[in-house]
Amino acid sequence: MSSTVLVEVPQFALFEVFESNSVEQGMTREAPGGARLELARMPMEKRGGGLTQDALPIATMLLSFGTGVAVNLFSSWLYEKLKANKAIRAMHITKIRINRTEVEITPEGISRAISESIEIEQK
Repeated sequence: MSSTVLVEVPQFALFEVFESNSVEQGMTREAPGGARLELARMPMEKRGGGLTQDALPIATMLLSFGTGVAVNLFSSWLYEKLKANKAIRAMHITKIRINRTEVEITPEGISRAISESIEIEQK
């Protein structure tokens, strides 16, 4: 059984996550823990107005896990990718959204949100 989770991150973080100089809709990437990321629709959503975290262009990725999922491994990997992004550090961004819920950018926060999303989907 496969599970799919929506992960929303600032658009500029995609370059680290996909380890690419360009990103486009439908682009995929295998990730640690048996995960697969696919970049969802483009253009990205822009929320709010002004220069706040809510006004950042947001990109949606579809995160798929097969059986034998290693959520902690993937969560640590995603955390490292986000932490490596200079803009995220400079703007003091502390949260992303997973299945439309704000989550602290920590390995534990990401892991907990993904695990809860998978459990809900499999019920």
